[in-house]
Formats: sequence, C-alpha cells, structure tokens
Amino acid sequence: MATITRRRFLGAGAALGVAASLTACGARPADSPDAITIWNNLDNAQQNDYFRAHYAEGYRGKFPVQFTPKSGGTIDRLIQTALAAGSGPSIIVTPGPSSFVSAYWSAGYLADLGPYEERYGWGSTFADWALAASRVDGKLVTLPTSYETMVLYSNPATLERLGLDVPTTREEFENFCTEAKAKGHVPVSAGNADYKGANEWFVGVALNHGAGPDAVYSALTGETRWTDPVFVGAIDRMASYFKKGWFGGDVGLYFTNSFPTIYDELATGKAASMLSGTWEFANLAPYFGSAAGNDETWRWATVPSLGDGVPEVVWDLAVGQSAGVNTNFADTAAAADYLNFLTTDLPTIVAGIEQMNFAPPPVHIEATDFSTRADPRIVQLYSELAAATSVGYTTWTFFPQQTETYMIDYFENVITGQLTAAEYCKGIDSRFAMERAKGRVPTAPAPGGGI
Repeated sequence: MATITRRRFLGAGAALGVAASLTACGARPADSPDAITIWNNLDNAQQNDYFRAHYAEGYRGKFPVQFTPKSGGTIDRLIQTALAAGSGPSIIVTPGPSSFVSAYWSAGYLADLGPYEERYGWGSTFADWALAASRVDGKLVTLPTSYETMVLYSNPATLERLGLDVPTTREEFENFCTEAKAKGHVPVSAGNADYKGANEWFVGVALNHGAGPDAVYSALTGETRWTDPVFVGAIDRMASYFKKGWFGGDVGLYFTNSFPTIYDELATGKAASMLSGTWEFANLAPYFGSAAGNDETWRWATVPSLGDGVPEVVWDLAVGQSAGVNTNFADTAAAADYLNFLTTDLPTIVAGIEQMNFAPPPVHIEATDFSTRADPRIVQLYSELAAATSVGYTTWTFFPQQTETYMIDYFENVITGQLTAAEYCKGIDSRFAMERAKGRVPTAPAPGGGI
C-alpha cells in the first residue's frame, strides 16, 4: 500500500545477493510476544502518521501493532540484516513476489500461510493471479498488499493546445510522438536518474503491448523462446523510439532526468505525455491544481497497442508489495490475523485510497465501495482494472529475479546502440531458461482469463 511500490533507489542487482547472504540461524521464536511489529516504506510523515493510526493502531486483535517507518532505500537491507540475526519485524514486507521472497522462504524466514487461506477465505477475496504469484514451491508464503498497472498520463490542456488526441494504436502513438516532437515538445516524459529500475517499465510495455500478452505468456510458460522474432522486433521498436528522442527528449537526457523533472514537464506542458505506473497518482498531486498554484490537471489512459494483433486494451498486472509472517514471531496465527486485516479490511483499504492515494491490495473493489469524496480518476481505474479481461505481465511480478535484473541493466545498452535487440533477447532467454529449470518463475494467469 506504499504509494511508491517500485522502490526507488533499490539497486537493480540487490536481490541477487540475498540468497547467498541469508542463512537460517536457527533462532527460536520469543516465548511471549507483546506486539506485532511491521516496518514499511512510505513517502512522507503524513502517510506514516496515517498508516500508524489506521493500519496499525486501528487493528483490534490479540496483540497491538507497532509500526516503524523506514526509508525506501534501506528497508530491504535492514530487513535482510535483521532476519540473518534471528530477529526482524513480525510482518516482513517485500517489493513484490519476484523479489526476495524465494530467498526468504528458502532460508526459513517466512511462515507457510496455507493453514489460514481457507480460514479467511483468501481464495475468493484476492484476484486469482495475485494469490498464484504469491506461492513458492506450491506454498502460500506472502499476501499481496498492493497492486498496480502501467498507464499513459497526459495533461488535457497541453493536448488541446497541440491538437493531439490520446493514442490507442501503434500508428496513432507514432503520429502522436512525431507531431509532439515537431512542435518542440517531449512526446513522452521519462528518465531514470532517480531509479534505474524505471528501465523495466519500458521493457514491459514493449513486450506486453508490442509483442502482445499471448506471446509473453507463451514464453513465461516455456512454449516460446525469448529470442523469437516477435520479442526482438518489439524491443527493437521500443529502442528506436528512444533513439528518436521520443522518450525523455533524448537518450542522454533520459539518463539525467529526475522524477521531479518528469512530473514538472507533464504539468507545465513541456511534455505531451508520461508513461508510468499507477503509483504516480500520489506523486503527481503536488504538481497540479491548488497544491501547485495552477489550473492544470492530469488524466490517465490505457497504454496504446504497439504491435500487430495486440489488443488495444491490455492491463499490465503487478503486485507492488507483498507481506509475510516472520517465523521468528511466536504466534503465527495472530500475525496472520493482522495480515488478513492489512490486506482485506475493505473500509480501511478504501479510505486509504481516497485519503492517501495508497495502492490497494488486489481484492475485489467496485465503484460503489467508494464515497462521493473519492477522486473519479481513482474510482475509474480500480473499477475498470477489477473488470479487466485482457492482461499483461510486469517484469517485477512474473519474471524470475536474475532475468529481471538483466532486463533492467542491459536495456540501457540497447537504447545507446551498444547491444542489438537480438543480443539483448538472447541474454534474457539464457537467464530465463536457467531460472525456469530451477522452478523460479512465478505463476502467471492466462492472458485472456481476466483478473
């Protein structure tokens, strides 16, 4: 439920050393816990205060809940260190099911939540795909605390001035970028100066919206190789967009653009659009309207289709954060009860969305669950996302760890011309094959199966 669920400043290769650095210590749980503890990484003091009041102190269970805020840049390292020392918070949060979870489970730090799945009815509460992606070795070891998708942001006033419409197809998108660039505007504001992991957002868009969800699913299940021409073509096409200066204004600028610069470009009209995730809802707020002292506004739309035969509407599924129970906590049942509250208490979840822009867990939410105070853009998003029938696959949820890290690190070489799309896809394929053979690929839903 953190508003920035793709943890900024988290080194792309950080997860790779987890398995090696975590070894079970044989520490015994404390005999008499007096509180359930949770660490979380939120954006600011206001969000921390809200989380403490509503998600920690608002819980009424066997034990009180103690919340400790941590920095997004250090929380994973702090949790790893504490776990290796035989301690750590009762509730262990991670950036999602493909990061750290397998290593934590293998080291013996995560409790099996299977005994509580039927008790709390999680099978009917959570989206099937999210629960499936939360299993390791067939065991439910975490619950998804937030989910997200990729969207195309725009400023309606800017598009009106430029005479542009929100694109829905590849032809429309390419014309959109060509015209915006010709008129002196950045077609798609983008940059990775603050977070190298932003690279995978564009790789994922290339695969899901360029190659298509059917092709990606086929490769995730081992039926198609990542060296297939459909993937090479999609990556090559995305790289060509970067080389034309459509993303960030220039490849060089992409590496230096910070998030404040990106948001400001969208708000001031320097950029015609921004391609990012729904975690940006909260981050955009200070740049638009009364908070920024202007009359500007933003809207979102689904990412346009960028490939032949790809549906115009594809929702990229992602678990932004997962949480499990520390085996070092003596009362697993009590911790599981709090985890159930954290992820399924609908009034608390909906209030958090409305008041703090917290991303909700992937539970069933309808428009009627929101009050009249809710931002209509948020109501529209979660109503449409909950009813989605064509889904795509984000790298941070459905790809194994080493493959994801390679995709982040080496995409930069593709857009700078140091690596061809074919060579890049070959690198993806070799790592994926190795991890798939070891059973490390998260479970993915069929692309047409809906959420």
